[in-house]
Amino acid sequence: MMAAQALRPLILICDDELPLRELIKAVLGDRYEYLEAEDADQADAVLDRFDPEAIVLDVMLPGRSGIEFLTELRERRRERPIPVVVVSAWQSQQDAQAALGAGANAFVGKPFDPKELADVVETLIAA
Repeated sequence: MMAAQALRPLILICDDELPLRELIKAVLGDRYEYLEAEDADQADAVLDRFDPEAIVLDVMLPGRSGIEFLTELRERRRERPIPVVVVSAWQSQQDAQAALGAGANAFVGKPFDPKELADVVETLIAA
């Protein structure tokens, strides 16, 4: 009789570019299950149905920005906040501070170092 496989942590990837979502999944590997959203509205819909262990969030999204989405998420989910790593091509100290000020747990600039992103996500889930 085979042992039941442990459930893998669920990660929501919110980025409007499919190749980047695919890259993030490849970097993080098969130790996670993935949900995907192209914008903040899709991410909201996903969060109405699922409770991911972490979110990898782009800043530049069509419609509401990732920062706006994150600010609203932090207001709605005060009791059980979801760890969020913001990934952005905008890499200035000011951009990082805006993300962290909105409630991000971590900020990783694009292009990102695969090991850095994987380590950040693993650390956030383990916390």
